[in-house]
Amino acid sequence: MIYYKRKTGVGMTYYDKTKNEYDNLTPGLKKVAEVLLTNPILFATHPAKKIAHVLDVSETMVIRFSKAIGYDGFGSLQADVKHNLLTIKPPKKVSAEDKHPFRRIMESDSNNINHIIDHLDWRIAENIVDSLQKAENIQVVGYYQSFAYAHWFAVLLNKLLGNTQLYRPETDIGISKPGSGQCVVIFSYFRYAIGTIRLAEEARDQGNQVIVITDSRSSPVVEYADHALVIPFAQRSVLEKGPVTFSVLNSLLLHIAHRIDKLDIVNPTNNYYIQ
Repeated sequence: MIYYKRKTGVGMTYYDKTKNEYDNLTPGLKKVAEVLLTNPILFATHPAKKIAHVLDVSETMVIRFSKAIGYDGFGSLQADVKHNLLTIKPPKKVSAEDKHPFRRIMESDSNNINHIIDHLDWRIAENIVDSLQKAENIQVVGYYQSFAYAHWFAVLLNKLLGNTQLYRPETDIGISKPGSGQCVVIFSYFRYAIGTIRLAEEARDQGNQVIVITDSRSSPVVEYADHALVIPFAQRSVLEKGPVTFSVLNSLLLHIAHRIDKLDIVNPTNNYYIQ
């Protein structure tokens, strides 16, 4: 297969070029792209042969990827990655004695959230908010570890809109309501439960609006989505995904609350002993 360079514009970073060319890449090259977007330090600090070994691909594929997104070769890509990483302002240092283990974990969560802020497609987030606000009924789906995200999101979204139900895998059977007025929100993270993939396909076949929140553009559920919000995690850890996912969901909920003028629902003081 031959890859042609496309004009990517002056001043574009490795991140911009990868995003621009992503849809034109083969599945193998997309695998390299995913890791570059989420873990650029790997590309800045190791030769192509080492990166290929880590990704379980050939060295040739790493070089082909570099050319596919507009570079002369891997060296040019690596130089651009290094330049962009060096221009990032280092975080404020804290003395070692102040670094309690709990603090280090929370700092890691905070760094992950700040990283995701720069890598989320906010246009898609806006489209998701539009679809949720206009939907007649909403069903939120999540299997296994994703069930926690689905449950939290469904409860609060129902507080705002009053038309949201949580899909219960242990009792519910399939998507029952047809039509574009029905919206199905599906959380699907690695290793991608078969149940969520089947529900996404069923919802699409029913003519529902399908919203997917996932961790990779290569996630098998993306092909069934009208809107797919990808939260690109560098690692596969469930503990890493939780704080970032809830932060993203919180931004969606607050955006909806602001639009419909129901910010008071977010913190209803009349429900508490201390006003």
